[in-house]
Amino acid sequence: MRLDPTFRKALVVAFSIVLMGTLGALPQAVGSTSDQAVSHYIPYNLTVGSSTLKSLGVDPSFYSFSALSYLTPNVTPVKIIVGENLVFNDTAWKPYYIKVDVPRGNYSLILMNVSVKEVNGTQFDRPLYVFVDGVPVFWGSTQEIENSTAAVDLTTFENLLEGNVTFEPVLVNFYSAKDNVTGVYLMNVTLTLYPGAEPPGLPNGFIPLFVNGTFNYNYSYVILTPTMDSITTHFTVPKGTYRMTALLYEEGGGLDEFWYSNEPATRDILLYYNGLLGSVIPPYETIYTGGIDLFWWKPLTSINTLAFHTPYQVDLTPFLALGNHANVTVTMSNLKTAEQINHSPAFDWDLSGVILLWVNQSNVLLGGQLNVAYSRFVDSTPLFAGGFSGVHYQEGGNYLLEYSSTLHFSDGIEVATVVQSGRFSSYQSFNSIYELAYLDESFHEVSTESGVYNSSMTVQGNFPITLQLSAFLTPISSPSVIPFNLSYAQNGTLSLGVDYAYNFTFNGFRTSQTVNENASAEGGFSGVIEVINSYGGAILVKLTSNNAVTQKDLNFLFLSGQLSSLKGFHESFYAEAVQNSTVNTTGYYVKLQVRLSPINSTNSGGQTESTIYQSSVRQGNLQESRYRLALYPPLYPLSYLQIHVRSFPF
Repeated sequence: MRLDPTFRKALVVAFSIVLMGTLGALPQAVGSTSDQAVSHYIPYNLTVGSSTLKSLGVDPSFYSFSALSYLTPNVTPVKIIVGENLVFNDTAWKPYYIKVDVPRGNYSLILMNVSVKEVNGTQFDRPLYVFVDGVPVFWGSTQEIENSTAAVDLTTFENLLEGNVTFEPVLVNFYSAKDNVTGVYLMNVTLTLYPGAEPPGLPNGFIPLFVNGTFNYNYSYVILTPTMDSITTHFTVPKGTYRMTALLYEEGGGLDEFWYSNEPATRDILLYYNGLLGSVIPPYETIYTGGIDLFWWKPLTSINTLAFHTPYQVDLTPFLALGNHANVTVTMSNLKTAEQINHSPAFDWDLSGVILLWVNQSNVLLGGQLNVAYSRFVDSTPLFAGGFSGVHYQEGGNYLLEYSSTLHFSDGIEVATVVQSGRFSSYQSFNSIYELAYLDESFHEVSTESGVYNSSMTVQGNFPITLQLSAFLTPISSPSVIPFNLSYAQNGTLSLGVDYAYNFTFNGFRTSQTVNENASAEGGFSGVIEVINSYGGAILVKLTSNNAVTQKDLNFLFLSGQLSSLKGFHESFYAEAVQNSTVNTTGYYVKLQVRLSPINSTNSGGQTESTIYQSSVRQGNLQESRYRLALYPPLYPLSYLQIHVRSFPF
């Protein structure tokens, strides 16, 4: 359906965080009149002008940090500095190639910390990744100002992280020197390995997907667009493979950085194995630190922003029955439909992934039969209705996949079964100054392998988001000449969440992770913005009002061990941050609380709760507080943690 321009919501063609085609690129506005051009310049994503950076500076040493954290074993870890103050200036997708010798051994936990600092002036938020021998192990982004830190659990990659490996950190940064967008990012990467019994059932083979898919840098990365909406990876499966999964990361770019506000607003990654639809993967609505309202995320960031903690894992074991030659094709739904409706090809998705293999070369796969092969994917397509208040849009769909096979090995038979189901629905109501956008995705995957090896995996979750935004703009200079200025004001609310559960058992050993995380933001700002290029890059050059409250809560449960003796921890996190100044835009926390509780199911007295830090900060005179952490009992090598919390006078 072709929408009349008078009903075309400006918010779809939103401002983006990046210049020259990186995350979130905006084409030149379509339309011959200045009014039509102006209607497209509603900023979803901005950066703070360099003049506002003079007074920046805030404790603690990390201005932004991931809510999800880890309780570490009481052993002396092996620490490896992968990269120290790695400089990313006008680097685009170019990686560092860092050779690292990882000591061979058994480790119960492997963590990688990635910390980033922005210096040298204004910069947009930027995507950042870390690859190991081309395999994605970290997927995240930067804070636009100051610094940030996040950690991820790399224990799954223990058999990759041994001996001489190559780390490839990438931070996709761009300059616009004439606009004083010259911020430089410094990255520090540290690998920490905790000696102990290696968890059973870890993969021992790794095949990165989409290598050189878009750039010739030998790491897993591809950008899908309406003109190239699929990519195929060919590989040979080792004959001793008895289990196989795919692990994928994703993020929307271009006009699809805020894809849940577009028409169509539903997206799904469709993965095909040798021509059969093997999985439907719902993407997460990651909002970066300049997204929608750039003051919502300073200092408290959204979910999965600094580090992605809920990548999707697909069990492909039944497809081993199809032989050793594999073709994995990945495409993104509704990309071409988005181009047709919006008359722009600037919708894109950045994908990365790896095939994880469990291989026993002494037990060769002789053959197999695919007994059940069923797939159904239904999308209603976009439905529009006009009304007095504007345009109403809705779309929904569902899917069901089931595959089962019998695999014949030299030492016996294994039966592999996977069932996956999910639903998605979207609703929008919008006019020239207001939008309500709602999207919900739910999914459930169950897989079992029994026989020679016994394993099971469940992945289930729910990704809801609701956005309301009102925006008003008036051109100050001619929008036909770039750069040009706009007088701008917006106000809105946002609510989004993650309900995610992952359970994996292998020969009686279980690993379980459950994440429940919610974020909400409300408020707005006004001022003067400068559009600096035809791709939609914009700088806030004058701030006349600024008021926002952002909240985030997290519950994270991690368990591992034999079913009769599970150990792990529970994390509870809550934070609330405020923006209420046009002079100092760093914002401040009014509440910050984290608790980690060790769990030992074999000892009822083992659930000792340790408060990592807890603070309440009130607006007022400049003041600084220090909080010392004492752990009872002292379970960790570090027995204390110091946190600085500072509130600024306005």
